[in-house]
Amino acid sequence: MQIFSKVEYPMSLPAVHHFPLMQTTTKSINIMTEISKNGRPPSPNRCTHCVMVRFDDLEWDALTRMMEKADETVRATFIKRLVFGKPFKVLTTDRSLAVYCAKLSEFFAQYRTVGVNYDLVVKELRANFTEKKAMTLLYKLEKATIEMAKITADVRALSLQFDEQWSLKSR
Repeated sequence: MQIFSKVEYPMSLPAVHHFPLMQTTTKSINIMTEISKNGRPPSPNRCTHCVMVRFDDLEWDALTRMMEKADETVRATFIKRLVFGKPFKVLTTDRSLAVYCAKLSEFFAQYRTVGVNYDLVVKELRANFTEKKAMTLLYKLEKATIEMAKITADVRALSLQFDEQWSLKSR
């Protein structure tokens, strides 16, 4: 029993005909030189010259870090921009800004909650307590409100200071 069969090719055909994908004809060359109406339009300034650069480990790490700072993903375009002095962006993220914004949002959410509870407390004081007892409790509530207003002013001052500091870092 024979598993493999022997295929014979005529001797007059060149070896290229054994692999039809590798052969080129004059027709395909003519098609490539003509302007086609289909597909991607040809670029007027095609990049045809290739340069190979080798890096040692330290240089490679430095290049990778620079690419990460510039938020680039393609090494070739990044290196071209470095070589020709074209501008590229470098984004630095400060975790303290994100934390500060989250805490500030959390603070103002609690501030709104206190405002809603404040209204409910005043309504209950009017309905369920005597006038003298209600005035005493309202006085304590007023002191707490004044303290909260001072804290809010401090938060605004810190926010302005943080904004000035952040704007200086971004320059």
